Amino acid sequence: MTDRSPDTTTSRGPASRTDVDIATGVLVGLQGGSVSAAVDDLFSTARDNRVSLFELARAVITLAEGGDRGDTETRRVALARWGAHLAPRSASEDSVSA
Repeated sequence: MTDRSPDTTTSRGPASRTDVDIATGVLVGLQGGSVSAAVDDLFSTARDNRVSLFELARAVITLAEGGDRGDTETRRVALARWGAHLAPRSASEDSVSA
């Protein structure tokens, strides 16, 4: 069984409520919809996958920034749920869309 309690600290400090607010904004910006729908989506995805809400929010932010902090369970959940919007794009994909 894998450890589902990843280190919640990064260069930004511990994952927090602020991360939930930022991730909510990211999801609203990428998907449209309401703030309440984005919050509900974050909460239900965290609950259904038994991952920390705060860590899931941090994963959404990191993926939206194009960052890669390893292959954690929470990152996999974020990619499975919102990957079409958050998956990092390669340089070749960027040149195609330009």
